[in-house]
Amino acid sequence: MGTRTIFIFAAACSLIGSGVLNAATLPAGFTESAWGNSIANNCTAMAFAPDGRLFVCTQNGHLRVIDAGGTLLGTDFVTLTVDSNGERGLLGVAFDPNYFNNHYVYVYYTVPGVSGGAAHNRISRFTADTSMPANENVAVAGSELQILNLDNLSSATNHNGGAIHFGPDGKLYAGVGENATSSNAQSLSNRLGKILRINSDGSIPITAPDPNPTSFPGITGSPTGVNRAIWAVGLRNPFTFCFQPGTTRMFINDVGQSTWEEVNDGIAGSNYGWPVVEGPAPSPSPTPSYRYPLLYYGHGSNSTSTGCAIVGAAFYNPDILQFPASYVGKYFFGDLCNGWIRVMDTSNNTSSVFASGLSGSLVDLHVGPDGALYYLLQSGQVMRVQANPSQALNISTRARVETGDNVLIGGFIITGSGGKKVIMRAIGPSLSGLVPGPLADPVLELHAPGGALITSNDNWQDDPAQKTEIMNSGLAPSNNLESAIVATLQPGAYTAIVRGKNGTSGVGLAEIFDLDTAAGSQLGNMSGRGFVQTGDNVMIGGLIVGNNIGAARVVVRAIGPSLSGYGVNNPLADPVLELHDSNGALIGVNDNWQDDPDQAALIMDSGLAPSNALESAMLTGLAPGPYTAIIRGKNGGTGVGLIEVFKVQ
Repeated sequence: MGTRTIFIFAAACSLIGSGVLNAATLPAGFTESAWGNSIANNCTAMAFAPDGRLFVCTQNGHLRVIDAGGTLLGTDFVTLTVDSNGERGLLGVAFDPNYFNNHYVYVYYTVPGVSGGAAHNRISRFTADTSMPANENVAVAGSELQILNLDNLSSATNHNGGAIHFGPDGKLYAGVGENATSSNAQSLSNRLGKILRINSDGSIPITAPDPNPTSFPGITGSPTGVNRAIWAVGLRNPFTFCFQPGTTRMFINDVGQSTWEEVNDGIAGSNYGWPVVEGPAPSPSPTPSYRYPLLYYGHGSNSTSTGCAIVGAAFYNPDILQFPASYVGKYFFGDLCNGWIRVMDTSNNTSSVFASGLSGSLVDLHVGPDGALYYLLQSGQVMRVQANPSQALNISTRARVETGDNVLIGGFIITGSGGKKVIMRAIGPSLSGLVPGPLADPVLELHAPGGALITSNDNWQDDPAQKTEIMNSGLAPSNNLESAIVATLQPGAYTAIVRGKNGTSGVGLAEIFDLDTAAGSQLGNMSGRGFVQTGDNVMIGGLIVGNNIGAARVVVRAIGPSLSGYGVNNPLADPVLELHDSNGALIGVNDNWQDDPDQAALIMDSGLAPSNALESAMLTGLAPGPYTAIIRGKNGGTGVGLIEVFKVQ
């Protein structure tokens, strides 16, 4: 990264073993915590495996593993013999897109020179040992396959690059520094100062339908031989880059010399101009051969807008939302020297400070599979940044209320410590005009964890004391024939039952609201059971999450066939689950919970997998707001169904 940053790398070693981490300054509503013990070594890069483990590179050749639960394992995945002088060493790690089938892990490292010869950087592939589940945390002995050996290095030990990532096209991309020889970046006779693109086996994509570029603006000629791996040129030290999930967009962070740090738009065949240009496009006549940065910042100390070396690259597009929805599509990057992380709005290419006062030199950033932001300090500590998660504030279930087993049953679990004040409502007449055949006079029962009746209510104004509590809650039903109960309940599992008075039937709505969001207890699981029909008489569940800025991580399930094991007659044979946002837009739909292998793995890990393959489930992160879940019978089927919402960690 330059002579200046080599000194900083050395200075960072003084943090090793101190055991003291000062909390970073984060936006309101965010917190951070250590993820795994400190590796206590010069760390350079990290990457998440598809199964949620985090692999961390140390400069001196150790590839460490933090399991999906946040425990640093005691054994290296692999230990490499590396040249770790200056900025050399083990610098990058990536996982094959087909990892679950082939278990391939790729690394970028500096190979020592032999007998006084020149060192060079290499990309190699290792195979994880799958002979036993626990063995997958180590590589098969002797499995190294050399994928790519780069040009010999000069005596300069800086500007090695080292980031490797698979793109959405399935190709392996590598960021390679110019080895402190700036002219390399504008030469097609070597692979230094470039972004490279190769196939996963090390071969070069040179034939249709998607070959590497053969020309680059501002440079005469075309690359030949091994140099056909060149995808983009004109870079000084692209230490970090990343692809935006779900798109083909790529951002390249290029470490500057003494004035500017850059975020560049990664586009095939581009020339980013080093060493001819650096930083903003010259005015009024930028050179058309060069692609200028989308964002740049200057050098300086003790500032959250200047620094010395750009590091870390992460778009916020997780499969499971955890941050507020306003962060989706934003780009996080940081600086090695000044202890900050900034977030870039890609719609206008501006940035603002996200975190400052990091307790060490930042070297890498990633968004985890849980939607949290993880950052790696050179001293060896991984930190996890989360938005304070929201909680369930209300759930409702709407279905046709029949008699016997086909009444409407709502279940909820209170977790945590201390009592939780709630209001339960049974709504019918006020649904008139919204649904056909509303329940004329609902009766509400509340049952204790053991099934004993706690209390019941026919009309919400019957009990003067309860009427006052209900009025004070601001949630009094709009019709006098509707029912409501206010109660403070200790942690446990409760059941609310909605029946029609005198055995009547109709469409009813069962609701529960949290009246004390500051309590140490929460609504951790809520469910509704009723008779699922067709048209307006499908089962509809409503959910409101809030009370914090972060998303609530939930599992939503639609249960049918397995209800027969609990003595329920006529269970719904094949439920289909839909989840909609507050605007009615479809978030997701699921027929059988194992249809999507990635979702199935997450659901299994949550411990909440349905017991029948025909039942439905989704695991997702819900930002604060209202949501609707709908259960239908496949192909118009009818029967008793159960909708459930679980909050998971």
